[in-house]
Amino acid sequence: MKKTVLILGALLLAGSTLAADERPESLLGVATDFDAGKVTFEVASNGCTARKDFRGELKDGTLTLIRLGRDSCKRMPERVKITFTLAELGLTPNKPFAVGNRFIVNENLAQQ
Repeated sequence: MKKTVLILGALLLAGSTLAADERPESLLGVATDFDAGKVTFEVASNGCTARKDFRGELKDGTLTLIRLGRDSCKRMPERVKITFTLAELGLTPNKPFAVGNRFIVNENLAQQ
């Protein structure tokens, strides 16, 4: 019994540690393309940011781009575009949505 409790506790602790790295991304811009059925987010990168580092979260009509982990590279910040299909984000082309992320205008202000 004690062994089961210890294992479950360790799994819960590991899961909460992984989730702690996830956070809403500060955006430099966002664009929609109805014809292509895509949404493109502009984010800051230190050189190691890729699409796989993000997921979209849609709650009550508000879409938030979540960064799954830090960009630990050491290059000067630059703008990169991350594109998702509407379907991947749970959006429909004829229904409005809000963006829940904060916006910044200077990629040097982004915290990776």
